[in-house]
Amino acid sequence: MARFIHPPRNRSEAWRCALVNQLAFPGLGTIFAAQKIGYAQAALMLAGFFVWTGYMCWVIYHQIKVLFDMGASTQEVNDAKFAHGWVGVVGLGLCLVAWSWSLFSSIQIVKAAPENALPPSVPPKIS
Repeated sequence: MARFIHPPRNRSEAWRCALVNQLAFPGLGTIFAAQKIGYAQAALMLAGFFVWTGYMCWVIYHQIKVLFDMGASTQEVNDAKFAHGWVGVVGLGLCLVAWSWSLFSSIQIVKAAPENALPPSVPPKIS
């Protein structure tokens, strides 16, 4: 994987890094552009994703538990819906911060790339 990590040689490579950052996984495009700050972006995104996913699993578990409890009152159903909702908000907030941070990195990567750089020369084929 280390052979893919290098500064973008042209604007096209810079745009590929930016698209990976914004559409696939925040931080990964920054890593591909040889910027170590991408590891922090990726870690923040993973932390937010796992916190949010854990919260959603907790909510689904409690919804199913209340669903099969025939003696559950309306108050218990409402309490199980959004209890500890701040955990989900924190997880989504971390994801949003990571995505925004990678957006700024993507803009810097594209601006720093040479506009009309030629791709590396390919040797001629021998027929």
